[in-house]
Amino acid sequence: MLSLQLSRYGVPFRTIDRLAAPSLASRAITVHSRMLEIFELMDQKLAQNFLQRGIKNKGYDLHYVNEGKRNVVKMGIDFTTTDCRYPYLLVHRQDETEQALREYWHQHFNRNAEWGMQLISVEQDTRGVISVVRNTETGAEEIIRSKYVIACDGINSQVRRCLEVEQDESNYQGTVLQNLDIRLNNFPDSNEHIHYCAGTDHFMMVAKLPGDFYRLLVSDRGESTDPDATPEENIQKLMDQHFDGVSMGERIWHSQWESWVRLAKAYRNQQIFLVGDSAHVHSTTGGQGMNCCIQDAWNLGWKLGLVESGRARAALLDTYEAERRPIAEQVIWAASSLHEIFMGHGKDISERGGQMEDAKFLKKVVGCCSGISYTYKDYIEQYPDLTPLPGPTIGDRAPDVDLETGHSLFSIIGNTKYTLLLSGTDLEIAGKGEDLAKSYAESLQCYKLGVSAAFQATYEIDQTAIMYLIRPDGYIGFRCLFSEIAALEEFLSSTLVQNIEG
Repeated sequence: MLSLQLSRYGVPFRTIDRLAAPSLASRAITVHSRMLEIFELMDQKLAQNFLQRGIKNKGYDLHYVNEGKRNVVKMGIDFTTTDCRYPYLLVHRQDETEQALREYWHQHFNRNAEWGMQLISVEQDTRGVISVVRNTETGAEEIIRSKYVIACDGINSQVRRCLEVEQDESNYQGTVLQNLDIRLNNFPDSNEHIHYCAGTDHFMMVAKLPGDFYRLLVSDRGESTDPDATPEENIQKLMDQHFDGVSMGERIWHSQWESWVRLAKAYRNQQIFLVGDSAHVHSTTGGQGMNCCIQDAWNLGWKLGLVESGRARAALLDTYEAERRPIAEQVIWAASSLHEIFMGHGKDISERGGQMEDAKFLKKVVGCCSGISYTYKDYIEQYPDLTPLPGPTIGDRAPDVDLETGHSLFSIIGNTKYTLLLSGTDLEIAGKGEDLAKSYAESLQCYKLGVSAAFQATYEIDQTAIMYLIRPDGYIGFRCLFSEIAALEEFLSSTLVQNIEG
């Protein structure tokens, strides 16, 4: 995603990866609603590509076993309630997600990652960043001098280690986790739902993957890790507690690991940024990890793109950590809350499951997991002197709208510039808005909505002349009445650079 973003802005860079080739393993399997919105903002065809490859999944069925008795809560976590164009979660293998983005990058920008290039060390001086990398095949070393280094290198980030960045750390005690991709015989339940199956001492997730096999995610207190038995034999015992007549077929892939919580105390050290798992790690419960990591890169990418192409001021980069670290905290909350309910082994399952009857809790979980509820409004300036307005505010996600013109709002704002939306009947607002766009033509476009009942309903406004500044990532950067245009002009002046000569 970061490579795609920088390519979209024409910024020169190199992408290195210590692996000899792309991984064929699929740790993550979920593409959530907000992630699909981001793909659409980049390119409608990219979003459609994901929809064609994946399985639309309505939500989680919750299967409980307590004192030998089964209980099922259908759609215990319901993603069809998500208020967006994609009211579901998309089951889509991580290796295919990575492949789709790599293919799009190569197709549109003729670029590829440099495989088999391992980072050895990184340090900074007054001129920028000095990286030492090694060709893993030949052993030859190269010194790369760059203005920035962005660490997208995972939980064991070499960049983070070189910087000695401290982390807040905790562990999920008493759990052993396994992934098993396998063909199942006679699975009796819906493939349009993910099945969360829990007992006092175990958890098992069952999800149909694209193709003819399933993902089983298992967590227990060690019962399913008998070294004298195969993974299939161990997990079959758990399967039998929840379903009748299911047998294990051919194994595709198996892995075993421990789960931690990690959150870097800083996402930036001068000219070096931490992105994704290099900055935060949490439970897999809820399927948020890959989505949050890609969205970190989405956020940093447009900011680096505008700054390094000379269209925005360097201070814009300071907002990356300010916005994304609190989102990681929200992700950790949702993942850990669900983890405690389903994998808090040893505690009474009825007591743990009681929280799933709290509608307010469920709404918050769905909003966090889907990414639709993520907002930056609490972490960026809100300008209290402006007239208070209802509806989505500065820092909120800009909801998509099907406009009367036949266009969607996303089709208008989906590009590499800020978009100034002019809503209302005041004709003067249109001229002033267009003049602003001309002053910042490299980084700002203007669109006259006029009177749109669909937009007004979604954004909870009337025909009053209002200006919305939508950021390239689809969040509201500023909004005000037309009479307060001077405040918007001041914001633009402090954020963007006026037209570049030549």
